[in-house]
Amino acid sequence: MKNSFVLLFTLILIFIFSLLCTNIFETKAIASTNIINQHKYIQAKNHLKFLEEYILYLPTLESINKIEIPDESFNISANIKRVDKKYEIEMIVKNLDSDIRVYKKIIK
Repeated sequence: MKNSFVLLFTLILIFIFSLLCTNIFETKAIASTNIINQHKYIQAKNHLKFLEEYILYLPTLESINKIEIPDESFNISANIKRVDKKYEIEMIVKNLDSDIRVYKKIIK
């Protein structure tokens, strides 16, 4: 009878510790995913800033309708429309692996 209680107590302890370990691993996985997404967002913002600087330093936008910069993990593009005497520029940077997308609209 004493051996059966020890066995039952051992099984209960193993069950409780396995639940705790599962909870800890899930928390670490979520934190890791958040860090990866934060890193991708920072990369997208840097690409957007580069694209904006590139467009603002172009001497003229007369014959340009669209700019696309090739990249392995991001879609980097800008649509340029002439409105009155100014240009309306929509810049979009989208990550190909996740739902991270950064958008900015400027008038030059």
